[in-house]
Amino acid sequence: MIASDASPLISLAKTGKLYLLREIFERVLIEEEVKRETIDRGKEEGAPDALVIEDAVKEGWIEIEKIKEEKRFSGIHKGEGNTILLAKKHKCLVLIDEEDAREVARAVDLKVRGSLYVLKEAIEKDLISKEESIKTLDEMIKDGFRISTRMYAKFLEDVK
Repeated sequence: MIASDASPLISLAKTGKLYLLREIFERVLIEEEVKRETIDRGKEEGAPDALVIEDAVKEGWIEIEKIKEEKRFSGIHKGEGNTILLAKKHKCLVLIDEEDAREVARAVDLKVRGSLYVLKEAIEKDLISKEESIKTLDEMIKDGFRISTRMYAKFLEDVK
């Protein structure tokens, strides 16, 4: 089980790889605010990835949970903060791509992973090939996923 922020869900759904989360983690928890960001706003904007995420919720492997006691963390979005609280509550891994939110998660003693980790794990578990993982990352970048040149180069080095 893992708690996920919006960015990994959107990036993986846009590239047709959302299913990797189910294959790797079985269950994915998202906080109500992340549901609003990914499904509700996505549908309002006509984003096809919103429907993919919504289908995963209907299938039951993405579960929505509302955090009762919200806490604001300075410098990060509400969805990221609520995802951190959700992961803390369930004592599980947290999936976040934004560096500021990753730092906050580490500061509260959570184990943090991101979309690149998902692609690497998918290779390890023979769910996708190395070439497919690179192609997926390139598609994610084309769709707006932000990554430094250094991180991109390290990803290529790691998968080869």
